[in-house]
Amino acid sequence: MITLLNGEEWQEADILKKMEDDSFYYGHLGKNALSSSSLKKLLQSPKAYQASLRASDNSQALRDGRLVHLAILEKEKLSDLIIINGTKAKKEFKDATAEYGEHLVYTESEMTNAYWIADAVEANSDATFLLNDCDYEIPGVDMIDGIAFRAKADAITKGRDTIIDLKTTSGGLEDFKWSAKKYNYGLQSALYMSIFNVPNFIFLVVDKFTKDIGIFECSGEFLEKGHDDIQRGIDAYKKFFMVDNSEELINNNVYRGIL
Repeated sequence: MITLLNGEEWQEADILKKMEDDSFYYGHLGKNALSSSSLKKLLQSPKAYQASLRASDNSQALRDGRLVHLAILEKEKLSDLIIINGTKAKKEFKDATAEYGEHLVYTESEMTNAYWIADAVEANSDATFLLNDCDYEIPGVDMIDGIAFRAKADAITKGRDTIIDLKTTSGGLEDFKWSAKKYNYGLQSALYMSIFNVPNFIFLVVDKFTKDIGIFECSGEFLEKGHDDIQRGIDAYKKFFMVDNSEELINNNVYRGIL
């Protein structure tokens, strides 16, 4: 049984089926289950997590990432997109976004770059080998320490022994390990391995500018730090959001340090 943050109870098979609907996964579950993204916000501060529940993050990095995922893993969904010739500043783009939603409207240049990245992956034998014989965009849900968690894996091998996560970077592949540390990718790896009960996790990384391909495995130290971050995020959620005086605690929380 999966008990969401709002008290709703779901049979696991039922909610997994419902999670195939993106509006439910990102909308309803975005507010009523934790994820790797929400844990990262909780580690930042309780107010950062609160703000994430109200705001839609449509940064260019996330827009690029969504398009690349579609172009490589879910080509059949590309036909649902509205492609505008011109920039995001154009009235046509703004009108289309208002009508169809920001996740469905892209510029021609955004789409072209996503195709270039997809072509680079498909032309690379190691990358295609990794993604062959996989299931794609697999939803997962679990109760961890009494709290509902959601996840969606980019690709899982049909033997259920490896999760493959597709990332793009603009900082160069040689600096990806620093990006992984900065953005807490170890937390994501450890959480997904737990939710899906899969023993291995690999990042398939594409440089957005050079289109170079990188393949990064996870060390024990990397995953151990990820597990520690998961627990710290859960502890923060329980401390600030599972108490009667939640708002008072959040308003009086202070970050202290010495410079």
